[in-house]
Amino acid sequence: MSDKEVPKPEVAESADYENFLGKKAKEYEAPSLGDILGIDEEDIRGGVNSVKEHWVGMPEYEHEKDAGPWKTVYVHFRNEKDFEDFQALINQHMTKKTKSIWHPKNNITKNSLLRWFEEE
Repeated sequence: MSDKEVPKPEVAESADYENFLGKKAKEYEAPSLGDILGIDEEDIRGGVNSVKEHWVGMPEYEHEKDAGPWKTVYVHFRNEKDFEDFQALINQHMTKKTKSIWHPKNNITKNSLLRWFEEE
C-alpha cells in the first residue's frame, strides 16, 4: 500500500433501501407508539403505564396571558444611516439580519446558557 492509499472501512450492506424503491409512502406502515415505547397499546390509553398514573402531585401548566406581543409594527429604513439612528433612538443594537426585537428590551436568558447541576 502506498502512502496515498487509505484503507476503506468495511460497510455492512443492507437491502433496506432497495426494499423501498418504487413504493409509495402510503404503502409503508409506520410502527405504532406502543412498538416505539416498548409497551402495550392498552397501557398508553389508560392502563398500567398511563400518564395520569405517573403525573401525581405535579403542578398544572399555566400559560401566561401576556406572553405574546400586544402589537407588532414593521419598520422600513431608506438607508443604513436611518437604521443606525433608529438603533440609537431606542437604545438597542441590531444587525442587518435582525428579524424582530422587543421594546423595551426583553431581558431573557438564552436557553443555551441554562444548565442542570446536581450536587454529588
